[in-house]
Amino acid sequence: MDISVILTFIGIAAAIAGIIYAAGSGLLRRKPAGARDLGKVADVTIAYFRESDVDAKVDCVFVEGKGLVALIEVDPQIRFRSSYIIEQTLKEQILRLTGKHLAEVFWRFPMIEKLVDATHAGPAYAASKSKPEDLHYDIGEVSWEEYERAMAEEKVRKDSA
Repeated sequence: MDISVILTFIGIAAAIAGIIYAAGSGLLRRKPAGARDLGKVADVTIAYFRESDVDAKVDCVFVEGKGLVALIEVDPQIRFRSSYIIEQTLKEQILRLTGKHLAEVFWRFPMIEKLVDATHAGPAYAASKSKPEDLHYDIGEVSWEEYERAMAEEKVRKDSA
């Protein structure tokens, strides 16, 4: 083999190694979304909801391994039953205006009893309010044995009736 061919191969290998090194160090220097970026995304999200007359409380965080996450608190309304569709348009809006990719959106809807106007709460709320309260009804954790005993007692009660 000719010495010029060997030097050419060494030169190409060194160039490839240099490109890989530069790209790798550039990726390592990239920092997650800063506080300024998080604030900008939160502002865009609040503006997005204000356009449709919705008062939203928004907080954005960067979750390692996931990315940018928005935490949104809004009053429960019928239009938020399709929150997945709203999330998609919100993500597009944030990407277009800030250049940031929103990985996930988590929703929080405050307790409906605290709202003054529950007219848009939906049929489940109306049905729950029309039932008389059962003082013997309790929600809590029980062991599997207690559950099986209660189910056996219920079966005996139904069979004897």
